[in-house]
Amino acid sequence: MNRHAAVLCSRSEETDNYHAVIAHLNDRWRVIVCAADIQWILQRRAGERHGRARWDARSFCRTSEALNRLSRKHAGAIDPAATDILAELPNWIEPNSTVQSRSTADGGI
Repeated sequence: MNRHAAVLCSRSEETDNYHAVIAHLNDRWRVIVCAADIQWILQRRAGERHGRARWDARSFCRTSEALNRLSRKHAGAIDPAATDILAELPNWIEPNSTVQSRSTADGGI
């Protein structure tokens, strides 16, 4: 029996294990692709629900310029690896794009 059960990814944007996390900016902030795949969302950690982290949306962005500006404004100190990931994003998010999930917590893609 495998003692290391796989963590299933969720499709709920507010869960800690959401499937489309682009980058963890720091311990309290992250960026995801929304469930409809039409915008990036800057989220802040908003406590816990059922013993797990819960995330709330702060800003909704279609352009990487807006995402970068709002991330710097709201998140405070940003992990350099996350800054690199944000710098690689396209100028606009395209609906139904194939943006892959990235996470500075696991080294990114």
